[in-house]
Amino acid sequence: MKKWKGLAAFLLALAMSFSLMACGGSDGGTDTIPESIENLVIDDSVEYDYSNFFGTWLGEDGSVLIMEHIEDITNSERFMLSDANDELLASGNIQYVEEYGYVYAYNEHDGIAHRCWFDEDNTLYIDSFGTFSKVSGDTPGETMGDNADDLSPVDSGYADDGRGDLIREDGDVVPVLMGGALPFTNMQTLQSENNEDGTYYYADATEDGQIIVANTVFQSYWGNFDQTFEDYMIGCALTLGDTNIYEVQNVEENETYSKNMSYPVYIVTYTSGENEDTREWTVFVMDTDSYTYLYGFGSTLDAADDMESVYQDIFAGLYLSDGE
Repeated sequence: MKKWKGLAAFLLALAMSFSLMACGGSDGGTDTIPESIENLVIDDSVEYDYSNFFGTWLGEDGSVLIMEHIEDITNSERFMLSDANDELLASGNIQYVEEYGYVYAYNEHDGIAHRCWFDEDNTLYIDSFGTFSKVSGDTPGETMGDNADDLSPVDSGYADDGRGDLIREDGDVVPVLMGGALPFTNMQTLQSENNEDGTYYYADATEDGQIIVANTVFQSYWGNFDQTFEDYMIGCALTLGDTNIYEVQNVEENETYSKNMSYPVYIVTYTSGENEDTREWTVFVMDTDSYTYLYGFGSTLDAADDMESVYQDIFAGLYLSDGE
């Protein structure tokens, strides 16, 4: 009899444990789900319906979040978060993580992915970034563009540009060069400038300071001086080095990147500075007739080894956020 009582007690305890496990699953098991993930591996092969996320969202602090699917080059889901002053706060891929059952927003500037979720009112929550309400785009379950006639301006200093993006009413629209998830973590911001004419200059450095990543656009001045187009591209690339001491190593148009971007793209490599201040620059230079874009890496000579393939992989993923 004692044997059967012991077995019954064991079965009861086992049943209670399964019940507790089921209860934990009903609320998503958030006690075991990380709010953030470092160095999340982006896998575009994961099948997931991201349509609920697509569109433009407004944060409680006036920040603007844009989520969209990029088809032509990267075929991936991307986000861009800017503050009320149009300064870029974060950007990167959004990725469904099957292990935890949630979508994460991977910030390519610091290598940290943040968990995303919705409440019953379709308010979007993103760990560390805040809460967001949709102001233009699509209702859940629809794809971008289905509700184009329903888009309306919001009273926050922004106006709808008709494509599901918000633009500042007092500024110009300049496509942003984005993409190419950085393989570095704990990046430090060196410079972040957004100009009234829509141009910008962003520069970050790795934690050890050995690699600088710069992304900038300015109004094209090609044709204003007596120089070849190649010389113009070289001169633009040299501005990232910020020195009169330089040596150009190589310059050539990359046909693959030019085809991807629909504009001529040159890759310019050179060294800047001297002695312990010497850096080796590899710069993606593109001119659209209206604007000139630079995306470059400046590394110390010690860090330059074996980085070429990393640079090229990133260049291959670049795209204009609202380009044609």
